Amino acid sequence: MSNRLLVLIFLIVASACSRKVTVTDPDFVKDNKLVFSVQDFSYLNTRTKIQYKDEDRSVSTSANIRIKKDSIIWMSLTPLFGIEVARALITKDSLILLNRLNKEYMVYDFKNLSEKFQFDINYHLIQSLILGNMPLEYQDMNEIVSSKQFYIIKQQSGPYSIDNYINRQLMKLQKVEVSEEPKKNKMIMEFDDHQKVEMFTIPFHSLISLDYEHGEGLKSTEINIKHGHAELASALRFPFEIPSRYERK
Repeated sequence: MSNRLLVLIFLIVASACSRKVTVTDPDFVKDNKLVFSVQDFSYLNTRTKIQYKDEDRSVSTSANIRIKKDSIIWMSLTPLFGIEVARALITKDSLILLNRLNKEYMVYDFKNLSEKFQFDINYHLIQSLILGNMPLEYQDMNEIVSSKQFYIIKQQSGPYSIDNYINRQLMKLQKVEVSEEPKKNKMIMEFDDHQKVEMFTIPFHSLISLDYEHGEGLKSTEINIKHGHAELASALRFPFEIPSRYERK
């Protein structure tokens, strides 16, 4: 796997599989405003299957994802025979990636990552989407459009327009559409197969489609994510050490 591909997989996988690792779900509508409930926990652990596809390649891998609330997202990729090929540590400030195949590591801050992928990337966004939460916190001034199937919460953040589709029957986030003007960058995140994890409900299946300007045209990327298992924990370890022989890229 190339370093760029590994970075993109880790970022979008983390995105699909949080706001603060606090679960915030809309319960009902009152006076044309959605009323939210907030539930809290400390640690989450998942075992996940990932399929990545773009115009040039298709990659399938298994991943172990661990989260410490508001602090750390840790991931390990094991595509073949349980052998780890990469490990990532995402904090509020940066992403550190170990590429075990090439014996090298990379350190990125979110400003550089946003410039690299032409999309606003931050810890808040990544964490918000692991549990199928809205990438931006709901505000009373947000416009709500009601359809037969969805409540659509419309938000604006700088050049980004965000439409959050809340399933009226489940009262769960089912889809997020993010577009950037005047560029043609667009990301669509779809969530389904919501399952209980103790007292919480999270999407066990996520599909992320990203179209972004690259050179003379648009590039398309798709990542399909399925959790095979998810559990809460009272504590988790986040082992991460850079071997002295690894070269920084």
